[in-house]
Amino acid sequence: MTKEQIIARCKEKEQQLLNRYFGNLIDEAASERPETIGEYTKDLPLEIAAEFRKFLKELWEEVAPEAEKGKPLVLDELELRDLLTKSERRMIDSAYEEATKLTPWERITRTNHKDVTYYKGLLQEYTRDLLFVMRNDFLEEITGQHIKNKTFGKG
Repeated sequence: MTKEQIIARCKEKEQQLLNRYFGNLIDEAASERPETIGEYTKDLPLEIAAEFRKFLKELWEEVAPEAEKGKPLVLDELELRDLLTKSERRMIDSAYEEATKLTPWERITRTNHKDVTYYKGLLQEYTRDLLFVMRNDFLEEITGQHIKNKTFGKG
């Protein structure tokens, strides 16, 4: 399997996860105008990242050379996630507070959907960034260990 094929599979999985968990936030904001965050907890990006990590481990077993098969996949995404977390987590926390706090005026005018949409958008962007970091870390692991030829594994 070529590096380009590996990248394509990773991007496809990323998009699949983003679509499944976030759907089309723009359509939702325009048509449904949700007043609560629903299942969009602050831990959702970590749940999605865990699912993506499982996918990367399976892909590693598929594309790793025979000498590397069975060895654990070592990713530094936790450290990289912490870098993202420091800059973006404060914004998410603040947006979460606003989205989950319904003022009497927001109840009457049904305008909390603006805060909810902003929060969900931040959560989606953070998740996208996290998956991007994980993909690049995975690619560094793959290419760093066996760049000898441009194909990996048996594919």
